[in-house]
Amino acid sequence: MMTLRVVFVTFLLISLVVVGCSSKVVGGPRLKTTPLSATVHVDGEPAAGLIVTALPDAGSSSAKRPVITITDAKGKFSAGTYQAGDGLPEGTYTLVFRWPTIGESRKDKLNGSYAEPKESKHKVTIVDGKSNDLGVIDLYTEGSEK
Repeated sequence: MMTLRVVFVTFLLISLVVVGCSSKVVGGPRLKTTPLSATVHVDGEPAAGLIVTALPDAGSSSAKRPVITITDAKGKFSAGTYQAGDGLPEGTYTLVFRWPTIGESRKDKLNGSYAEPKESKHKVTIVDGKSNDLGVIDLYTEGSEK
């Protein structure tokens, strides 16, 4: 039963990435993007399947929509605006995090502690041509930064 759940969740995540990474250009020319990556740890361990959302701060970026990505088995993510890993347009972004449970309840294993943009302590400014590897982002199930 657990193997079936893992297969289902993996299929669901791949489907979301494929749907979100369509190569069709919509809405005119694409903005230039710069890669953004990091590894997310929860309570000191890599967090697989954690949802990372990069919300553009008003007026700082040409981006108008959030960019959503999911961490891999090692907790690593690479944000992608138009396709997986292509990065974000220049500007400042607030990062929020959710770690959904498997099953019908869809609860956040982080108890919503990192899901509110106004309370996020995780911001990144994307500058064209500058390396944007944030290293390790440490989160905690208790919700407090250590």
